[in-house]
Amino acid sequence: MTDTPTRRSILAAGAALLAAPAVHAQPAARPRGPFWPGGARLAVGVCMMFEADGGQPSNWQPGPPGTPQAASRFPNLPDVMNRRYGAIEGIPRLLDLFDRVGIRVSSFMIGRSVLTYPDLAREIVLRGHEAGGRAIRHAPQFHLPREQERAFLAEGFEALRRVTGVSPKGFNAQGLQGSPNTNSLLQELGLIYSIDDRTRDEPWIQMVNDGREFCLTPYMGHVNDLNFFQNQQRSLADYEQFLKQEFEVLYEEGARRRRMMSVPLHDFVAGRPAVVPSVERFLRWAASHPGVWFARRDEIAEWALGPGRALTPVDRPVLPE
Repeated sequence: MTDTPTRRSILAAGAALLAAPAVHAQPAARPRGPFWPGGARLAVGVCMMFEADGGQPSNWQPGPPGTPQAASRFPNLPDVMNRRYGAIEGIPRLLDLFDRVGIRVSSFMIGRSVLTYPDLAREIVLRGHEAGGRAIRHAPQFHLPREQERAFLAEGFEALRRVTGVSPKGFNAQGLQGSPNTNSLLQELGLIYSIDDRTRDEPWIQMVNDGREFCLTPYMGHVNDLNFFQNQQRSLADYEQFLKQEFEVLYEEGARRRRMMSVPLHDFVAGRPAVVPSVERFLRWAASHPGVWFARRDEIAEWALGPGRALTPVDRPVLPE
């Protein structure tokens, strides 16, 4: 066959097609509908962590290097006092803030904290906030064998039930570090969701225990008050701007797809006098936008699993490849 410009063009086009990466079929678009109750455009889920006297490993420290006591453990009194501030000052101040602004939040309570401050735990519930579950101590669990992890969780949930009369629907692990067994165990213990997720800006469903649905409602570390003020020593202005820009992008996207914003607060961080005004300014500013639903995490999970189920993505468990 004669080598002509037309033939060369055809051959080049064919080679380009063979070299191009395969295009996989896109998943079918999820149906559109009311993203949130009442046609709300954005859900904002505020979390208040109750961690005072929660058995933190950091409450103990080794002796000074180079001394005979270097291998021994001693109380870390500044750390204990820093955490205890959350129960004595931080949570009462935050509860008053939530009343002023008119929102209800989810408080995730360590079992030991609840047992140490039972009146405070009961007040959180009486003021309309969710009592979320945590383990009995604020300590790692990802390394525990399945039955030991179950007992670690169940003891914390039983402390919450005994003090408040409420059975938790949702859960938070220390540092969001559950194990591959955690969500399965949570469902077996009667819970319907966990906040230990950073993969999406919306709730999603994971199948556990032979195909039963369990909800993840994300908790974002980059807007975490503890990250800003204790770990990074950043400014109040940075914190407020970060929250506002997070809100603005999610609010704009919320016109087209389901979006939620996580606002993580800690009793001993956001409850400080200097930080509360920043939190209040942000909450009032966000509430000034039409179509914003300030929701407890149990409300978000129940909507995602119930009336809004058709819009809720389903995915495999998050594990390393």
